Amino acid sequence: MKIDLLIPGLPAKTDHFLFGICSLLLIRTAGRTILFDTGPFRIRPILLKALSELGLAPADIDTIFLTHLHWDHVENLDLFPQAEVLTPRSEFEYAATPRPNDWGTPPYVREILRDIRVTLLPEQEQEIFPGVKTLLLPGHSIGLQGLVIDTGSERAVLASDALWSARDATRAVPDVAFFDPAKAQVSLDRALAAGDVFYPGHDRPFRLTNGAVQYLTQYRYELSFPFQPLGQSFGVGISTERAMRAEDPR
Repeated sequence: MKIDLLIPGLPAKTDHFLFGICSLLLIRTAGRTILFDTGPFRIRPILLKALSELGLAPADIDTIFLTHLHWDHVENLDLFPQAEVLTPRSEFEYAATPRPNDWGTPPYVREILRDIRVTLLPEQEQEIFPGVKTLLLPGHSIGLQGLVIDTGSERAVLASDALWSARDATRAVPDVAFFDPAKAQVSLDRALAAGDVFYPGHDRPFRLTNGAVQYLTQYRYELSFPFQPLGQSFGVGISTERAMRAEDPR
């Protein structure tokens, strides 16, 4: 059993919209090579590079677990036409006619899935591979499902956007729960009680020790804002290389 972090999630927002990148993970177990979500189209080169660094090509991915059908989790599905796609039945059925104010579920998502081998997961928790169990986490979306993976030494909770970032854990409140906030709160509590190490939808993996977050990896992002008309750019670096306490508001 092996879990690799291909792309760490970025919990970024503006006052108008979210623009952070979701976490993409690779799970290898029981002869399966499983991609956990596929990410938005704009990170395609980074995803391909991350797979290549592990000695893998898209054709080596035989299974994709789609936690839910929001645009930022599904747009690279066409890279893996040979893979079996596992996704919640409730997500698939809802995506046919999403409610008008749902900005997360795009009207084209069923079209993306049209010619792909899809296995629909029921609304019940089950072991889908040895040591890999589904976890029902609705609220962020209508039927989001995560995974609990028994690595042999600990239980890893792959919670996707039911646990948007580590701040959800320290505040005990879901940060992005626009579909059903009450269900999202129950799901956050369930996710945090389900394991020992946590993989959020838009943050780095972490452990909780006496309520304090211990991140398992670091990252650095460089943001550039070009200004017109003279073309100056304003750059911002985001680095996690300095250890920070869980209560630090930055």
